[in-house]
Amino acid sequence: MSSSDVEILKRALDREKAARKQAEKILEQKAAELYELTQKLQHSNQQLESLIDEKTSELNGVFENIVDAYVVTDLIGNVLKMNEPAIGLLEADFEKESINIMNLIHPTEYDNVMASFQELIKHGSLTDVHVKIRTKNNQTKLVHINCSIIYDAQGKAKAAQGIVRDITKSNEDEKRLIESENRLSTLILNLENAVLLEDENRKIVLTNNRFCEFFEIPMTPEQMVGIDCSEAAENSKELFVNSQGFIKRVDEVLSRKEMVTGDELIMVNGRILERDFIPIIESGSYKGHLWSYKDVTLKRSYRKSLETQKQKYSSIIANMNLGW
Repeated sequence: MSSSDVEILKRALDREKAARKQAEKILEQKAAELYELTQKLQHSNQQLESLIDEKTSELNGVFENIVDAYVVTDLIGNVLKMNEPAIGLLEADFEKESINIMNLIHPTEYDNVMASFQELIKHGSLTDVHVKIRTKNNQTKLVHINCSIIYDAQGKAKAAQGIVRDITKSNEDEKRLIESENRLSTLILNLENAVLLEDENRKIVLTNNRFCEFFEIPMTPEQMVGIDCSEAAENSKELFVNSQGFIKRVDEVLSRKEMVTGDELIMVNGRILERDFIPIIESGSYKGHLWSYKDVTLKRSYRKSLETQKQKYSSIIANMNLGW
């Protein structure tokens, strides 16, 4: 082999060694970068896991501390999770026995619930649903439900969740209140006295036939509800002998907001009314007032007749010539 060939091989070998060293240097650099990136990814994963654990803990805390009953079911009603209020409301624990919500629906509500469930699947949420249920201990309850669908990452429905409140007592209280109001309304409608109940804004809450009769109003008591009475006195003043006095007295009574009894009003048709005013105060706040008008025409006429008769016989007695 000639010296030139040896020189060529030597230079090629040097180039190969230099290239190998360069490759090793690049490999070492990339390995360091990869290690650094791996460390960062591991740190990020740890942060992410920590954040997930934190949020999971928060969600569990929220779940456990919800005051109302909270229930999660699959799409056919099997309970997957429920909190303590739900266990108390349904009188059943999913950790001790299998529970399907549909088995707790009152038989009379089944068709309505199935229709509502289809609406839930279609729209993703439902609010203000009232349903009668029958608990595991055979107690019938009325519940208020707000519910929604839980979706996976691909947007597919996976489960349903709902907040459930027992409104049995409040519903019964509301029914009793309505019944009481109806009895009161019936009583007022049939009173001999004319009655007008106004709210704090002078809107009619309740009145009766007698009031419409006294004030010559061509409407039924039901039609009067909600009417603004701010101009009512002005519109009715011509019914009274002292029309301006009627207006002035109404304004005075309303401004004072104090109980008044026995105001006498004389109407142009000869009828005499006795008026009472009762302010309605609730927790120190003015909530409206009640006007009551009583027809005392016969009473006043009888009293006047008695006074006339008394004066007549007193005069006769005074002018008698009594002898002994």
